[in-house]
This record gives sequence, C-alpha cells and structure tokens, in this order.
Amino acid sequence: MSVQSRNSFVHEPHRLATPAAPRLTLAQRMAEMFVVWRGRIAARRYLAELDARSLREAGISPAAAAYECGKPFWQKMGTLR
Repeated sequence: MSVQSRNSFVHEPHRLATPAAPRLTLAQRMAEMFVVWRGRIAARRYLAELDARSLREAGISPAAAAYECGKPFWQKMGTLR
C-alpha cells in the first residue's frame, strides 16, 4: 500500500463508516425471524420434493439434500455442495 493510498483513508474517514442500522423492536425482530423460518421450511420442503435427476442437474448430491431436509427450521441452510 502506498503512502498516498494510506493517506486517503486517513483524510476520508466517512468513506469507511456505515450508517447505523435502525433499532428494531422485539416484535419486529420476531416477525423477521418468523419470515426467515418460514422460508427455510419452504426451501427444505421444495428440496425434499426434487428427484435425483433434478438434484444432479443442480449439482446437489442426494446425501447432502437428505441431510439438509432433516435439519430443523431454526438451523441455517447449508451449502449443499
């Protein structure tokens, strides 16, 4: 990193700053979490309905699909690769 590029960071600190996210109420956070959970449920159901050919075309092994479908809704989705 050159001296000029280091100095540009020092003189422009606002470029790196991110605006603060608005604070959400408990009800808003719960509503967002329910939306995420519903999406995970729908995605896992859809994945469970795919046949072996469709999984192969998507580059997903049947074992990875079965493992992902067996996870509870509160756990994050895996990479499936």
